[in-house]
Amino acid sequence: MDATAEANATATREDYKSRPGALIWFFRKSRDRWKSKHQNLKTRVKGFKNQVAAVTKSREQWRAKAERAGEQCYRFGNRERRAAGPQIRRRWRRKKKRTREVAR
Repeated sequence: MDATAEANATATREDYKSRPGALIWFFRKSRDRWKSKHQNLKTRVKGFKNQVAAVTKSREQWRAKAERAGEQCYRFGNRERRAAGPQIRRRWRRKKKRTREVAR
């Protein structure tokens, strides 16, 4: 078994036609480029994740603020409607009477 492993190692060495120094330089450069590319992508992904988290948090805050404002408007509107109810009814009755008189 050791003999076949040594034979395979020797065969692979003979498969390359270039000098070992040139191969080492090429493989090292290739590895470094891959690492650099991977690091850049990793940084971008982290930035995108942070941005998504910030946008989600902001959206939740705005939604809560809008809901509070909506509730406040609803409460204020009900109060105003109740207070203005009789006045509005009077105006509406007056308009109704005028339209009846004009129609005759």
